Amino acid sequence: MNTERGIVNERNGGRHTEAHIAAVMEEAIVADLELPPGTRVDPDAAFSDLGLDSAGVVAVSGRVSDALGREVPPESFFGHATVTELARHLAATS
Repeated sequence: MNTERGIVNERNGGRHTEAHIAAVMEEAIVADLELPPGTRVDPDAAFSDLGLDSAGVVAVSGRVSDALGREVPPESFFGHATVTELARHLAATS
């Protein structure tokens, strides 16, 4: 089992699983909002309700892109408004 940025790197046939993507996104949101490490965010809350503004979305998309090794444009966060929705979309399209 490999770890990537403290998150268990779960892969399914070479693709990141939805659970792994959600964990990476959660870690990036916690870092951007400067919350204590390990803080959990509601995966079904809208990004705006979590406190992410447009600058935060750009920062989080960069962190998520780096962690996953693929481009996750900021626009994705507006088309898929929660961690659950975006993780599901990214897992299906990876």
